Amino acid sequence: MIKASHKPLLVWFFKVFTKIIIHSKFHKIFIEGDTSPTTSSMLVINNHFSWWDGFFIHYLNNKLWKKRFHVMMLEEELEKRKFLSKGGAFSIRRNHSTTATSLIYAKNILKNDAQNLLLMYPQGKLQSMASRYLRFEPGVQHLVDKTKVPVKMVVSLVDFFEKPRPSVWLYLKDLYYDPESEQTIEQSFNLFMDECIEHHNQDTDL
Repeated sequence: MIKASHKPLLVWFFKVFTKIIIHSKFHKIFIEGDTSPTTSSMLVINNHFSWWDGFFIHYLNNKLWKKRFHVMMLEEELEKRKFLSKGGAFSIRRNHSTTATSLIYAKNILKNDAQNLLLMYPQGKLQSMASRYLRFEPGVQHLVDKTKVPVKMVVSLVDFFEKPRPSVWLYLKDLYYDPESEQTIEQSFNLFMDECIEHHNQDTDL
């Protein structure tokens, strides 16, 4: 697997670049929901529909939480852009002998330093923003069960309306997960995503 590091110059570059590119490519950024920081490390789970998704969460972290950013990426994608590992990206290979190693690495990120933030896309692949139900890989459930860290669910939605540049809406909610409950993290996220889409459709009704 490819491990993450945080080279100060590249961390600074990614922070500045994220702010510039987000504000240059999007008309407005709306943030709504549970934005409060945590005193411990945190896991962020997000729908994954575009090249922009990592920038959205990086933007949120820089604006709201200011933690040390990590993101789990598919190894075949990180191999093409290895410089991202210097800003906190590390790799996982699905259904491979090294998958468990990557999950242990992710668990240590969450358990070893309260300043760490880990972003995961639990569905493990890009899916259309129009998808109304996301199927999760088992890794996120395993990490939450093992670490008990706070989890932020983030649903990203993008619309143009009458503007030439799109706006992005970032909806946030803390996951209140009861391991004794029959409701899985996958189900909790999908219920939240349904709520976000319904709210978004009403709130942005022209």
